Amino acid sequence: MITDKEYPATHSMATSWYCVDEDGNVGIFDIDDNGPVPVGEYRQNCVDEVFYEDFTFDEAQFKRLHLSPDQISQMLEPMDIKDVWEESVIDNGQINVSWMDVIVQIDMDKFDIFKKAHELDASPYHPLVCLSEELGLFYADFFDNKAGVDLLEQNDVVKAKFKAPHFEYTDEDDKEEQERIGKENKKFPVYIYRQNYWPFHDPAIRVTCPTNPLKIDQLPDNIKRQVKALSVRFSKKEKIQLAELLPVGSIWSIRYVYDNKIWWELASSDGGTIYYNESTNVIIQKQEMDRYIDEGLAEEWEYDKHKEIKR
Repeated sequence: MITDKEYPATHSMATSWYCVDEDGNVGIFDIDDNGPVPVGEYRQNCVDEVFYEDFTFDEAQFKRLHLSPDQISQMLEPMDIKDVWEESVIDNGQINVSWMDVIVQIDMDKFDIFKKAHELDASPYHPLVCLSEELGLFYADFFDNKAGVDLLEQNDVVKAKFKAPHFEYTDEDDKEEQERIGKENKKFPVYIYRQNYWPFHDPAIRVTCPTNPLKIDQLPDNIKRQVKALSVRFSKKEKIQLAELLPVGSIWSIRYVYDNKIWWELASSDGGTIYYNESTNVIIQKQEMDRYIDEGLAEEWEYDKHKEIKR
């Protein structure tokens, strides 16, 4: 296996979680398998799930995202067949994947038909989310719901269809692909920070900088109580090393042993090197660790020699 290349199957342990900055702007961190992630923090599987599910209010007939008109406008992009995959064969027939993860504008007089069509898909992973009841805008997924699509088309329910923002990333040095992904991610009205799988000690990098960012007061109360406040301003901070801001765990990096503790080598937000201990939430600067190494007080972790030292 090539160790500096991304393999999709290796990301089953990736996690995303949410936070707020000093200006009240909401951010989502997408952290790959090697961490770090906040200790004891609530987290979901991916950016899309956090945005379309965690940030929604539960109402009688659907979930609702409380967004401003400008934020909604930022999310809308006309559906272009060039931007979607070819038709896919699924269990219940053929359906174009342009119905996967869409924002649709419907005739609200036909909402009951729309809701019935959506309910023909029994999957709990495809929520119905209202963006604007006034405009009839909903986020939905009808990819494997051919019966639902047929019902919508037979009754002229959908007036317009848009590509819903879907978070993507790449570590490949492909300028064209990076530009396409950058354009897609910018539709999210939240700050998103991404830490790549390799190199695993780097800070998280800001990949979206929205013009009209989502604010903490637009989130449900139960989510507000779980949001971690960071002492930074997202608009001014391109890179964030989480270990410099709050207690973190699930780290994987080069380890050193000092004072009978494990110290993880991490890159700081400003490009330097720091050493972080999970059990004490203490940071040692590189100059200090180098001195301990020179004095024989610290050394790189080795399994046979240090396997009893856990943290």
